[in-house]
Formats: sequence, structure tokens, C-alpha cells
Amino acid sequence: MKKSYYFAELASSYDAEIQDLLTDSEGNPALKARLKEKRQELKALLPMIEFCPEMVVPVFYDGFSFTSPKAVAAAVMCEPDDGDFPGWNEFSAFVTVEPWAASYLTAVLAESAGEEFMVTAACLEFIRKFDSAGTAPAAEDSESRGEKNEDDDNDGDDEDRDLAEAGDDWLGEQGFDSVKS
Repeated sequence: MKKSYYFAELASSYDAEIQDLLTDSEGNPALKARLKEKRQELKALLPMIEFCPEMVVPVFYDGFSFTSPKAVAAAVMCEPDDGDFPGWNEFSAFVTVEPWAASYLTAVLAESAGEEFMVTAACLEFIRKFDSAGTAPAAEDSESRGEKNEDDDNDGDDEDRDLAEAGDDWLGEQGFDSVKS
């Protein structure tokens, strides 16, 4: 999946946050309990939506379904400062917020950065669920397993190649030898 720099960075951080929530210090499964704690602490976490959104997005873990995966994928390629980044009012037509998350949505949208955060949260959840080229998905509960992007008809080879080329170009810019033959 192609991602803007903004979402590539945040997706990696979000994945690390979810991985951290998976188990307790003794290695026991703890995701459900830790998500519950995050949701209960939302009011205290709200100031972080502008500077550390990946720490707050777990409140919405499995809180979205995507009615237009292509539109969400297009948003994933946007930067917040580029003028193409959708507002929540426009973007919310492409996602459905689960009923259990409605009160969290209301609390977030009351914040000045709430609309941008909600687009970011939905996009990060979309990436977590559907980006097969990214980091390994977190171990999920049984109700999350088996979800698949029905609009994803190709096998991702072109996207993987584009990502590999971009990575190779970046390494070259950093002074490393190209891995191309």
C-alpha cells in the first residue's frame, strides 16, 4: 500500500504501540484489558492527539469499517499540510464508526485538532488491517481475524516494487550502495 511520509511514519509508530499493548510484563495476553484502559483514559490522552496521535489511536482499535476502501487508500497518500488531506465531514462518508466508539468520537471531535485526528485514526486502522506490505499485524481477537479488503484485486506486486525502489533510492541518497543489479 502506498502511503504518504506522514502515514508511513505513524503506521510504524502505531504498530509499535499495538505490539506494546499485546502482552503484559510477564508475557501474558493483555490487549483487551489495555485497550479498555486506554478508552477509560481518553480524556487524559486528548492533549496528545496533535503531537503523538499513535498513542491515542488505540482507543479506536477495531472501531471502523470501511465503506470505500479506495477513498481511504487515497487519503493514506495525503499529508496533513498539503491541502488534499480530507476533513472529517468529507471523510466520514467513507467509514463507519462502530456504535461502541460513538462517545469517543464525540469527545475527540470537541477538540480543535479532532477532525484531523479522526481521519488519521481511521487511516491508521485501515493500514493496520489491510497493508500486507507493512509490518506484521498484531495478534487480534477472533472477531477481527479473517477481515479482508474486498476491493484489493491485485497481489500488491506493483506496490511492493514501488516501495522497494523508493527504499533503494533513499538508501542511495544516504550514501549506501544500490541493491539493484
